[in-house]
Amino acid sequence: MKIKVHDIPEEGLHIEGEDAPSLYDVKDILYRFEKPIRYVLDFLWVGDRKLLVRGRLETVVRAQCVRTLDWFDLPLAQEGFEAFVEAVRGDEVDLTPQIREDILLLLPPNPVSPQAKPLKAGQPQDLEGGSEVWRKLDQLKLK
Repeated sequence: MKIKVHDIPEEGLHIEGEDAPSLYDVKDILYRFEKPIRYVLDFLWVGDRKLLVRGRLETVVRAQCVRTLDWFDLPLAQEGFEAFVEAVRGDEVDLTPQIREDILLLLPPNPVSPQAKPLKAGQPQDLEGGSEVWRKLDQLKLK
C-alpha cells in the first residue's frame, strides 16, 4: 500500500480502501491469500518528516485445517494496526511491509476448521506393558 506524501495534509488524512492480496507476496502451504486486504487508516504528521499511521486491517484467507486437511475461510482482523515512519524520504510512503507483517502475525501456526471435531483425550497406556506402537519401535534395528 503506497500513498503519495503530498496527499497527506498537515492536519492528517483518513483513508479507507483495499489492496489485492498479490501485492503482499505471501506464499504458504497452509494458507491461500485470495481476498483483498481492507484497511481503514489515519495518517498523522508527528514531526518534521515523521509519520504515524494507525488503523484497522482485515481480510479473509483460505486456510487448510491441520486435522481434516479441508480448506476453510479464516477471517483476520487487526484492530490496532500502527506504523511509524521515522524519516519520510521521496514522494511516497510504502506501508506494504508493515501491513504484510501484521497480517502474517495474525495467522495461527496450526489452523483448525470450526467444523473439525474436537480431539478426544486418549486412555492412559499401561506403563509396564506400553502400547503396541512402542513395542514395534523397540524392535527397530538401527545398526
